[in-house]
Amino acid sequence: MKVDNSKEWHWFTGGILVSLLSVATYFIFAAIADRNYPFGITAGFGYIAAFFGNMFGGLSENPVIKRFGEKPDAFIEFFILIGLIAGGYTASKISGTLSPENIPAVWEKYHGKSLVKRYVFVLIGSVLLGYGAALAGGCTTGNILQGWAHLSLGSIVAGISFFAAGIITAKILYPKLGGNDASN
Repeated sequence: MKVDNSKEWHWFTGGILVSLLSVATYFIFAAIADRNYPFGITAGFGYIAAFFGNMFGGLSENPVIKRFGEKPDAFIEFFILIGLIAGGYTASKISGTLSPENIPAVWEKYHGKSLVKRYVFVLIGSVLLGYGAALAGGCTTGNILQGWAHLSLGSIVAGISFFAAGIITAKILYPKLGGNDASN
């Protein structure tokens, strides 16, 4: 599979847009939710879980879900989730790169065509990531985007650790992948 990189945004453009988003959300959240910390998306998922937990019972007493249900600004972060989905879809439509696929070519090359196996890996990874985000009180994305913007030493060290763990995981899942192999 040949990847056409000519339609991708330049890294500098993406960096400027993320910086503008960071500054804008900081001030918007300060005005709307009376909070002085930057944006994140983990609370949006927590808000959804708390909403359904309160609706159906049982989950509403879970301490993690209860914490999100008691945060009024978590509702605002729910709209960030909606914006992420809508923004990603819109950007891919504008750039002409929208092409959903259940099994990417690289996955198929190393792990086969089993859709069940692919979805099991996605589910396990998603649950682990969500559990880790709940334990940490936030996700890696918010930690890196906001922490690095504030030059937080803890966030910088954590971000480097996240990238190192990602590289190690990729080497385990795709042991022979190297160079431009993903675009062939």
